[in-house]
Amino acid sequence: MKQLSPVTAVLIRAAKAKCALLVLLYGIAATASAQLTPSERELMSQLGPGTPEPIPLWPGRPPQFLENAAPEVIKANQTIQSVSVPTLTPYLPPADKRNGMAIVVCAGGGYGGHAWKTHVVYAAQVFNPMGIAVIGLKYRTRPPHLLPNEGIQALTLTDAKRAMRLVRYRAGEWGIDPAKIGVAGYSAGANLAMNLAANFDLGDPQASDPIDRLSSRPEFAVGLGTWHWRKPENPFVFKANSPPVYLVHATTDKPVEIATNIVADLKKLGVPARLNLFEEGGHGVGNLIPTRVKHDFPGAQWPKLLVEWLESLEKKP
Repeated sequence: MKQLSPVTAVLIRAAKAKCALLVLLYGIAATASAQLTPSERELMSQLGPGTPEPIPLWPGRPPQFLENAAPEVIKANQTIQSVSVPTLTPYLPPADKRNGMAIVVCAGGGYGGHAWKTHVVYAAQVFNPMGIAVIGLKYRTRPPHLLPNEGIQALTLTDAKRAMRLVRYRAGEWGIDPAKIGVAGYSAGANLAMNLAANFDLGDPQASDPIDRLSSRPEFAVGLGTWHWRKPENPFVFKANSPPVYLVHATTDKPVEIATNIVADLKKLGVPARLNLFEEGGHGVGNLIPTRVKHDFPGAQWPKLLVEWLESLEKKP
């Protein structure tokens, strides 16, 4: 057999190494796809090509895992129900347009489901062209969890804290600045966003999981149609180091007082807070439905108003 020249031998070894790497990457991608649940596959099918794949919040079972839970359900309007395994779905701008900012979005649904398309997908369609990443948080719901109001708030706060840590952990991979990650929520999702703004922690430096060593504090928090079981009082005990809070509410969405009370309590602490009230839109005032965005519906202007407000805070001494 003819002996190969040293150059040819090197080229062959490089080609084999490249093939092995491609096989490995394909295998990893195939494994990740194979781990998708039937409901996740159904949601991606309904939303169409280009829909990013969800990733689990925790490796293996999440804390307070519910055994023998009923499977998730995807409704025809892309609403998710019966969530027992929380995930994140990263909707990222093109690499050349990213400005480092990201928003973890908590869809609404009364803690019983997620209006995923209306609240997460439509938000991504507005924010991504602005260079801002949208990370959809699929937090746990009731059912299948049979918990009182305080219980579902505590469980979903666990999910929201982990979401903030995980986004920070993967910030470099996703082109995100760890110091520019906020949270936004609609209705019950706004309740969760405010709960996180009031009850974040700075991480556990002794944790064995490097993700748990990171802070869960959002850099800003947004509440859209903020809701607390139709009660007007502010139920959240904020701190002086709580993040800036931006609220959007409609005058016809009663009670308006919950939004005004949150802002008043934050300002007493010296925490920047802003409330934009609109006469139209009701409880869905902040929904970024494409026809609303196209026709400059007042409530759909909040992404631009939010960014302008955050920039004005950065300019203050």
